[in-house]
Amino acid sequence: MGFSRSAWVIMLFAGCSTDFAPKPCAVDTDCGTGMVCEERDKTPVCVGASDATLLIGESAPISGTNQALGTGMKLGIELAFDEQNANGGIRGRMLSLDFRDDAYQPDLAEANARVLTDAQQLPDAAVCPSSTASIAGNAPVTMNALERGPNAVLAMLGNVGTPTMVRAAPIAVETGTVFFGAFTGATTVLRDTTCAQCGKYIFNVRASYAQEARATVEYFKKKGVTDYTDLISFDQNDSYGQAGYSGLVQAYQDVVGPFPGSADPTNPIVRFRYTRNDDTSVPAQATAAEAYLADLLTNNTGTINVGVMMTDTYGAGADFIVALRTWQYANDSQQTSLMKATRLKLYFSNVSFVGPNSLSDRLKAEGMVPNATIAFTQDVVVSQVVPNYQSDSSDVVTTYNSLIAAKGAQPSFTSLEGYVAARVFIAGLLAHQGPFTPESLVPTFEALPDLSLGIGATSGFSSTNHQYSQSVWGTALNPDGSFRNLYFWSQGIPIQFFE
Repeated sequence: MGFSRSAWVIMLFAGCSTDFAPKPCAVDTDCGTGMVCEERDKTPVCVGASDATLLIGESAPISGTNQALGTGMKLGIELAFDEQNANGGIRGRMLSLDFRDDAYQPDLAEANARVLTDAQQLPDAAVCPSSTASIAGNAPVTMNALERGPNAVLAMLGNVGTPTMVRAAPIAVETGTVFFGAFTGATTVLRDTTCAQCGKYIFNVRASYAQEARATVEYFKKKGVTDYTDLISFDQNDSYGQAGYSGLVQAYQDVVGPFPGSADPTNPIVRFRYTRNDDTSVPAQATAAEAYLADLLTNNTGTINVGVMMTDTYGAGADFIVALRTWQYANDSQQTSLMKATRLKLYFSNVSFVGPNSLSDRLKAEGMVPNATIAFTQDVVVSQVVPNYQSDSSDVVTTYNSLIAAKGAQPSFTSLEGYVAARVFIAGLLAHQGPFTPESLVPTFEALPDLSLGIGATSGFSSTNHQYSQSVWGTALNPDGSFRNLYFWSQGIPIQFFE
């Protein structure tokens, strides 16, 4: 027997009550089994958990020169999301990652942030100072207020890079979207007052570049580098490189003292800068650095200890180290006059963003330094913001190693950082009660204590502290590409050396 379309409509309305209203709620326990409390049309009501997916956004490079950085962060976040979803999600809500490739290009990162927040332009003036400010020489991201659209993600998690962050973070906070666990230790926007009241939406997990620089200077000091003229900065010619350099200058003043006799008070420590996403710009900077080192040897006697702090990425960093080491041991006229192979002691320290595993792989592949008995990995250090996954036995590292082995992927410091950031983020989601909105998540994250994950003695958030970890782990590269523990540094605690 068949029914006409009009008959079906009559039957549909006959079976439904016009008095039906969704059940109001305040927290998930107000709802029945399989139901959760979420906002619909700005009203908290009970909905099916399967209809309340938590959509999280990420913008990072998985293409281009520095794709390993984004690939690692994305992998770490996905490990944590898959783990939590397998354990029931957030009281039945599943976690979903909306990922966008930005190729480590600031304009693409900004465009991705606008899409992920579904940014709607309003006629009013922008709310956040970071929106209208000219940050790191960039034009303002917007002069108008931006509103979160109906398709906005709940938060942005694990965005990669400083030059990309200074375009994406202002969009996130202007729209009132949580910006969590970015893979950058920059101070500007993320750790200063640039965003003013809008800074409440920013939560960092890792230590800052300033803290990495402090640990690095203390390491260099132990190696006998005590004069600022014996320091070199190799850094990327943008906001990322500037963040590292500024941290180095401040760290030197805090650990050693002022810069007497500096020819350039603005840049008291000599620096050599390469172009972002262009490793072909490195050789010229290496040549200039070699000339500087030759002058040091010419104008001084005896052994000279030089510390090179590198605010770089793995391709540029490997090229610079290989060039300087090759020059140092070359059988040329300078070897005879300067004895650079024996008088010069070079110590390279890269900040965590470098992509430690990719740097190690490249230097390992280079093998031994020509005319020398040392490998290119010799005296190359990375200041890490997560523990050494090759030797650490803390809860978070042990679980990470199990998950990545089960996935059949290669572990790395970058994917471990992504996993750690996601674990802290998920802990906040699990602690949250009531509908999930960026505004309501802020006080929940601020109340998140030390989760005993094993990532430092001073972990946790508060209303006055939006950086979870304050710790740095120094690791030295071995010729076989592995990493050995060199030091541990944490804010307010004396540095501890392991060798």
